[in-house]
Amino acid sequence: DLLKEEMELRIGQANDCLDQLRTDLGSKAMLYRQNFRTANSTREGTRTKKEIQKVVVRINKHVRSYQRARKAILRLDLNDSIGEKFKEIQPEDLAVSKEVTEENRFGQGVSKMAWFWMVDGEQNLLNGDSGGLMEEFYRINWLKARARRDRWREEVSLVRHEMLWTTLWFQYQKEIWETQALQSTEPRKEAYASKQVELWSDFTKKAGLMFQ
Repeated sequence: DLLKEEMELRIGQANDCLDQLRTDLGSKAMLYRQNFRTANSTREGTRTKKEIQKVVVRINKHVRSYQRARKAILRLDLNDSIGEKFKEIQPEDLAVSKEVTEENRFGQGVSKMAWFWMVDGEQNLLNGDSGGLMEEFYRINWLKARARRDRWREEVSLVRHEMLWTTLWFQYQKEIWETQALQSTEPRKEAYASKQVELWSDFTKKAGLMFQ
């Protein structure tokens, strides 16, 4: 069946383009990290810029090839089952990974990689052809993701403890004013203490309901 053969060829073409795109995006990020930021002279910085420009040219070529393959897949896939895997590449997807270049920036808790980093390709992304840059790129992103996960787990644990501490604090204040009300000999002070008991009791009940 010619349609089936063309679909397989187009899928292979799209996967190859994504493999090459990931490799060059990783290389670009690592070049920026290893060379451009640490350049000791104008000559070194200029040379690194030229290397990055060459990578950018290859990235744009991979994107154009991928988009052509994607259009063909969408045209051939009448049920949209395969086409859903191959999404459109947006300009922001091609930005240098800040996980690699700005490791100490703010706002890392919501960072995420572009969709095509999660798609399995046909080639081994950690091969030696890219000089180990891809392995380093994935290692950094994996460590960053694990750090974010651990930080959010710690945050969840802290919030749960803070909810408990808040409820206990309200309860403690209620008990203090109950004692004050019992020990008070003046009607005005007793009335004020009773009012405080009511207030902290209400806080305790609301905290118990909200923090369930």
